[in-house]
Amino acid sequence: MKFLDFRSDTLTVPSDSMRARMAKASVGDDYYREDPTISAIEDYAADLLGKEAALFVLSGTMGNLVSIRAQVPPGAAVIVGNTSHIHLNETGHLASVCGLTSHPTPTPDGRYDIPALEASSPVPKPGASPSVLNPRLKLICVENTHNGEGGRCLDNTYLASLREFANVRGLTFHMDGARVFNAAVALGCKVSELVSHVDSVSFCLSKGLGAPGGAIVAASRHVIEEARHWRQMVGGGMRQAGIFAAAGLMALQENVEDLAIDHNNAKQLARGLVEAGLDVDVAKVETNIVMAYIPQSLTSPGEFFDSMKRAGVLTLPPKGNRLRFVIHRDISNADVMLGLQRIGQLTESFKKVQQNA
Repeated sequence: MKFLDFRSDTLTVPSDSMRARMAKASVGDDYYREDPTISAIEDYAADLLGKEAALFVLSGTMGNLVSIRAQVPPGAAVIVGNTSHIHLNETGHLASVCGLTSHPTPTPDGRYDIPALEASSPVPKPGASPSVLNPRLKLICVENTHNGEGGRCLDNTYLASLREFANVRGLTFHMDGARVFNAAVALGCKVSELVSHVDSVSFCLSKGLGAPGGAIVAASRHVIEEARHWRQMVGGGMRQAGIFAAAGLMALQENVEDLAIDHNNAKQLARGLVEAGLDVDVAKVETNIVMAYIPQSLTSPGEFFDSMKRAGVLTLPPKGNRLRFVIHRDISNADVMLGLQRIGQLTESFKKVQQNA
């Protein structure tokens, strides 16, 4: 039986051509800034994103950490989404390494409600003297696309409004752009337009782009030099890392447009899951992530999850009654159709059980 793995787009494996590119990569010692392939991807990424400079790091989590530590002093406060990756899934580095107090804030559909944000307690009123009791608010973070909210995209209009909000209050604006290329493809704009509103951005070379690992931070030249210092502190200093960077450079040069295929497959999956009897808001499927809900009348989430696993359809365990399906370049349209066939058979069997109960 063929297993269909919808757990995450982190599961992509390098293609044969990517492996060949890695094997032939020119390398040097990156500590001395002598690895030509590292330099090539940093220059290419900075130009692509319209930023002064870029830095190759080992992961998106490391990218977020060094970006923030480079710009915000310990003891300050940060606004983060309450379902964001940086708040929930990065081992608390905002507090433990960066020394920041987090204010987790609701982001329905991945967006802060700016009027509600302006009225919230951590946000100082323009012109008001800051309290001596509270940590000074210095940073606001967004996630684009927003994983926890179903791969939703933040567009230029919204990001410009949030930039204005940050400017009035003197806040640094950071984007966790782990899947920002998915957002740019879905919105039909250049990635440089989306990140023009932020002071710093990190994005993953793995996930939908298909490299085996690595991430990029892009910002001003000064911020990147500071981030390089903090990268060293958290163990991100590298030697002949060009073999790693070569895969990422190929991903940026050749794989971005393919993300549209993943988005189309995700839409087809969403529509098919609805037909199979699951609850999906198809209109909210903008990129490669599909959030599906198991009706209470069908069966328990745990039982449905276990049954899917036995049928060779893999997702992460349910959160409540929600299952997350993620499409990537190693999940074909034929795989989507086969997965829908298996899920449809499962839901039919559960419906029969309910009818005979």
